[in-house]
Amino acid sequence: MRLGVLLPHRGVVIQSARRPPIEECWTVARMADEAGMDVWVGDSIVAKPRLEPLTTLAYVAAITRRARLGTAILLPALRQPTVLAHALATIDQLCQGRLVLGLGVGWKLPTIEREWEACGRVHKRRVKDLEEHVSVWRRLWSGQPVTYEGSDFKLTAHTIGPLPWTEAGPPVLMTAGNRGEFIPAQLDRFARLGDGVITTYLTDDDCRKLRQLGDEALARHGRSLPNFPLCVYTTVRIENDAVNAEARTRKFLQEYYGGDVNYRGLMGLGPAGKVIETLKLYEAAGVTDLCVRFAGTDQIAQLGQFIRDVAPAFAS
Repeated sequence: MRLGVLLPHRGVVIQSARRPPIEECWTVARMADEAGMDVWVGDSIVAKPRLEPLTTLAYVAAITRRARLGTAILLPALRQPTVLAHALATIDQLCQGRLVLGLGVGWKLPTIEREWEACGRVHKRRVKDLEEHVSVWRRLWSGQPVTYEGSDFKLTAHTIGPLPWTEAGPPVLMTAGNRGEFIPAQLDRFARLGDGVITTYLTDDDCRKLRQLGDEALARHGRSLPNFPLCVYTTVRIENDAVNAEARTRKFLQEYYGGDVNYRGLMGLGPAGKVIETLKLYEAAGVTDLCVRFAGTDQIAQLGQFIRDVAPAFAS
């Protein structure tokens, strides 16, 4: 199971919109890279302000050498597909094929609906737009001229350059099974368009069920992806006092999300040994990748302790 860290590019922006301490993000990225961990970023433009994910990944590409660079998750439907296909291919070139795309459609919440309006996009069309994005990206990334009339754009024998680092392009992980909700349409979308799944707030039993349902959905579409990538976004807080770790995490997540939080699923909270025990449950359930978000403002200290006391238990 590969380990990765979510850059604190949202938390630092909240602390200061004008002069955020973004060097903390680059320190986290360098530490993760040196430790053999991956680097992930989230996405939002006005609903949950943060450093813009793609420009952030472009910078991280320049200061890392081994880490895969992932989105957890990117909201393609907020953007124009041709322009986004170009940006993603460029980032994949900058990092020499280390880009991984976790994609989703966002929540059905008033703040999210207003975010779509702010970007000139149609919230009710976000599922169709996501699927159209992936289809158009892959056509453009083939290098062949593309003629296509989309919902609000038109390609006439167009190509883009550069192309992604590899012919297959960046792996596409589709959201499915979040909070243990196994929605048939999400599984079907993965089976038609995805290379893997990215999810959050799951138990280990949920992960086993998700992998089974994913295999069944793939079979219905005549596809087979043995041991397909299954990435879980989870939360970790390392402290000797497990009760205190849980309390601090609850407070952090309430501030992070601005309200009530669904605590369903596994989180690594407490001493390093307990964190290892919890994360090992994911590994045993067939999870291939973890995107770890540290709870608290002491992100660098938490990552340092994680690298020292937890990561060796997962070394291949």
